[in-house]
Amino acid sequence: MMKKKFVIIILTTITLFGYVSSYAVPLEGEIIKSIDGGGDSFGGNIWHSSYMNLSTPRNFIKGEELKITLRGNAKWVYVRLLPVDANATVPIGIIEKRIHVPQNKVITVQLETTHPNIRQVSVHSGRQAFGKGISLFNDNADIVSIDVSMEK
Repeated sequence: MMKKKFVIIILTTITLFGYVSSYAVPLEGEIIKSIDGGGDSFGGNIWHSSYMNLSTPRNFIKGEELKITLRGNAKWVYVRLLPVDANATVPIGIIEKRIHVPQNKVITVQLETTHPNIRQVSVHSGRQAFGKGISLFNDNADIVSIDVSMEK
């Protein structure tokens, strides 16, 4: 009987932690939700890409803010929001602004337009990203997590 209670407590704790950990602590007036999906990375120093395929395609709304946590030593990245019907080898959905990676490795992207039906979020950190020079001495960055926030 004791063993059964212990297992139930452990499973409840794991389930509760998993539920709570998918939400970040909100700042006042802000709702934050973590994005679920599977990720990977490929390429080398010339053309490195790290991406998260979303579990369910979603619309990213003008005014939302993406907070992308990275690992690696890249100083600069480009971010791309890839729509469902787009080919990943074509330079579509790229946020035009090159983004500096701060020491805490969390980049922030304020969406200036709505991006409908997105299936993948990617970060490009090689020396070139779709013909856009990043830096000759840039290193690689890989996505750890993505949070989306919107003021209430």
